[in-house]
Amino acid sequence: MPTLEQQSFEFVHTHSAFFSGLVGVIIGALLTAWLTSRREQKQRKLAFLEKQLSMFYSPMLGLRNEIKTHSDFRVHVQNEAETAWEELCKEFENLGIETRQRITNERWPGFKRIIEYDNTKFQEELLPTYQKMVELFRDYYWLAELETRVFYIDLLEFVEVWNRWNDQALPVEVLERLGHGESKLVSFYAHIEQTHDAIRQKLKDGMP
Repeated sequence: MPTLEQQSFEFVHTHSAFFSGLVGVIIGALLTAWLTSRREQKQRKLAFLEKQLSMFYSPMLGLRNEIKTHSDFRVHVQNEAETAWEELCKEFENLGIETRQRITNERWPGFKRIIEYDNTKFQEELLPTYQKMVELFRDYYWLAELETRVFYIDLLEFVEVWNRWNDQALPVEVLERLGHGESKLVSFYAHIEQTHDAIRQKLKDGMP
């Protein structure tokens, strides 16, 4: 029959093992909960980044690239047209005045049409695209980074100047004093592209 000392040792040993096991279970449960929380937090951040990219930055960059493509091509066509007209004028500069006038009357309408086409395209396609950028910014402002939001006023004012000009509510003298021009949006365009690419890389790497 075990002595009292032996019984006491067995009691302590048994309960120590029990408490050690209980502590291990608690620590394991806490660790699992912490890991689960971290995983869910990461998933939420990645989901938000995906929304930022798909609903705001990617569409905004797409609209910007659409405008840039048309604008660059317009400038290219106009430059080539100017060169072609100068060469054409040189071809008949030694002709008589009446002949030069006749040729000018025949050929100039085609070149003038380039300007008319570009003006119409701006009014019917490009300006509405700028307005879409404003609407996108307004509707998904909550998805924009704080560094992005500071550009909202610049974009809004840029489009508003064109709206006033089209409604003949802005004299040319005032337009000139406002210093209106695409250059005011250069920083915004660069920021959108950089932020778009940075978010895309984070999603690709799975690192919010």
